[in-house]
Amino acid sequence: MMRTIRIGLALVLMALAGCASEPRLLMPTSPEGIACVAACDAVRARCITSENFRAQGAASGCDNSHEVQTCVDRAVDDRTMLACQAKQNTGFCPDSVADHTPCNEERLMCALRCGARMLDTE
Repeated sequence: MMRTIRIGLALVLMALAGCASEPRLLMPTSPEGIACVAACDAVRARCITSENFRAQGAASGCDNSHEVQTCVDRAVDDRTMLACQAKQNTGFCPDSVADHTPCNEERLMCALRCGARMLDTE
């Protein structure tokens, strides 16, 4: 019975993974349930902060304009200057985008463990 519930929950979570927003939840009303969900929210907030810092670090790692400018400033001829400019990162750095999906999925699972119930799956 418990395995069936887990499989069903996993299927619901996979269906929700493609959704842009979190499903609507009916939160527990007991003091214990409220405290439990508050702890879930705190964990999600820390997760999101950590992910934002990681993405910010990746973005700054992709920006090498300062190094390129230093190279250009020290160039002794046009050929060296062009070589410096060729090193410029100009493309999009995919790791610089924060992905909050794992944080939100974990919060959903945590809230469900606390007694929250999903109101819809659309």
